[in-house]
Amino acid sequence: MVKRTRIIIPFNYDEGWTGGNYYISNLVSSLNSLPAIRQPEVYILSHNRASFDFVAQSSNYPRLRWISSLMMSDIDGGLFKRLRILSKLLPRFVKRKIAYDAIFPFPIDTKERRKTICWIPDFQEKALPHLFSKEELAYRTEQHLYYINNFDNILFSSHAAKDDFEKYYPEAKNTKHVMQFAVANVPDSRDHVSVLKRLQLPDTFFYCPNQFWMHKNHKLVIEAVHLLAQEGIEITVAFSGKELDRRDPMHVTNLKTQVAELGLTERIKFLGFISKEDQYVLIERACALLQPSLFEGWSTVVEEAKSKSQFIIASDIAVHREQLFENALFFDPHNPSDLAKAIKQRLADPGENIPIDYAARRREFAESFMNIVTNVSGGI
Repeated sequence: MVKRTRIIIPFNYDEGWTGGNYYISNLVSSLNSLPAIRQPEVYILSHNRASFDFVAQSSNYPRLRWISSLMMSDIDGGLFKRLRILSKLLPRFVKRKIAYDAIFPFPIDTKERRKTICWIPDFQEKALPHLFSKEELAYRTEQHLYYINNFDNILFSSHAAKDDFEKYYPEAKNTKHVMQFAVANVPDSRDHVSVLKRLQLPDTFFYCPNQFWMHKNHKLVIEAVHLLAQEGIEITVAFSGKELDRRDPMHVTNLKTQVAELGLTERIKFLGFISKEDQYVLIERACALLQPSLFEGWSTVVEEAKSKSQFIIASDIAVHREQLFENALFFDPHNPSDLAKAIKQRLADPGENIPIDYAARRREFAESFMNIVTNVSGGI
């Protein structure tokens, strides 16, 4: 009988990092595309059951198990440092020692350096250091060095991130892996008319579904819409996402103030955090998605649009060039007139989008992950 691969995924739901939550959910969900005989057993290692329930409900993956991080033997390092003392207070006989083939995306046991796959999503702090405190910059560097010095394998979400790693840490001898993720199966959306009516959106609009972090560059979109308005071109842009940036609590307030001062309150809609179902409707119905981000490890927004063969107007950064091959226009993320030009081009020639076989992308994601797991577990 063929031994089923066993993978441990340390994960704790983080309200402040929606992209990270859905990254893990999408990864687990992609495993549904594998033949049943090759589907691995996946253990979600978390502080609480709620984190496991999020993955279980959003991925619908049948071979999923939960284990509390307190009940796992030999926990060390990474995400669980604050639990060490409490963990040591528990007698060893109540804990479990699970034989596994790989741990991803964070280390939990320094003795299994070969089977651990450490994940570095991106190097935003190197590209945009002004958005980070001295403490955050020091922590990220400390974390990277911990991975480099204690574990064999480091995984990146893009070749762009891998290239950055080799630039910033040229002496690192770790085995480097690239896994370009795909989003889970996006269901057919509900009645479009009722959703647009409820959200007070017209038939023609552009959609920017990014959390309101400063590097997501909403300000440039506002400036581009203002430039278009001065030309007599009135468009509607819908923003959705959590209206919070812990680095600058006034960020969203400042954006809304800018919109009001420019007289764009009827042109730019702040929808707040909306359901995934509503988001999929807007992805399908938009004239195009706007992705103005200054930096990404691998954009979930882009993947969701690709899953619907939607057109994307994206900032011209390395990772977007890596993600997008069709249905796309690129613009300088520091130049609002360049974005305005791209929007006008899309309005003048909406055309038919090129169909994308996204099921194939999802299978590639799962196969890529399992190939990496096989590699680090010594299966090849």
